[in-house]
Amino acid sequence: MQGVEELSEHLMRVAVSVREGAISSSTLLKRLRSGSKKNATYISFREVGRVMRTVQLLRYLSGAPLRLPGGGR
Repeated sequence: MQGVEELSEHLMRVAVSVREGAISSSTLLKRLRSGSKKNATYISFREVGRVMRTVQLLRYLSGAPLRLPGGGR
């Protein structure tokens, strides 16, 4: 498995390519849909998605007492 730094560098290169018009976002999405799960771009986006879900879950859980029935009493 590649390191986080390698994946983030690859992700930044892809983002810059889309921003500068070297590749369209629709072409990127087509490549992600049809590409191998070993593709560096696919892996990078998957890992970013996992991090985002984890952060969201931690934010939700940090306010958990407020979500319990009866206001957490």
